Amino acid sequence: MEGAVASNVELDSAVFQVSSAQNRYEAIACSKGNTELIASGPFDQLVLHLEDARKFQSCSTAGTFKLSLSGNAKGSSWFTKSTIARFLNTINSPDASKSANGILHEISQLEETRKFHQSLYSKEVSLVPLA
Repeated sequence: MEGAVASNVELDSAVFQVSSAQNRYEAIACSKGNTELIASGPFDQLVLHLEDARKFQSCSTAGTFKLSLSGNAKGSSWFTKSTIARFLNTINSPDASKSANGILHEISQLEETRKFHQSLYSKEVSLVPLA
């Protein structure tokens, strides 16, 4: 890479190089002519959490795609090397994946319980007089 990118400087872009043979990506931070490899990991995991990765996957199996802020979002202080690196570290963590799956399972169970209770209480109760 050309040079280090400061962790708190706004990025011009984050470039993702995807290898279909290994199903992996490398993320490169780009700012003011400097570039730095900041993360790599399984591409399937990235696709689960990043819409641009899903779009890229639907069009191609290998190559490069870039994240950058749109014209009206330029100057956003959150788009930094450290933010992107933390995001990628989190989604590549096996614990994060397990936690997310656990939460999704709990939400599914709660939804099923809600539907069950709704069906019970939505039925009309008819009162029959006792003789």
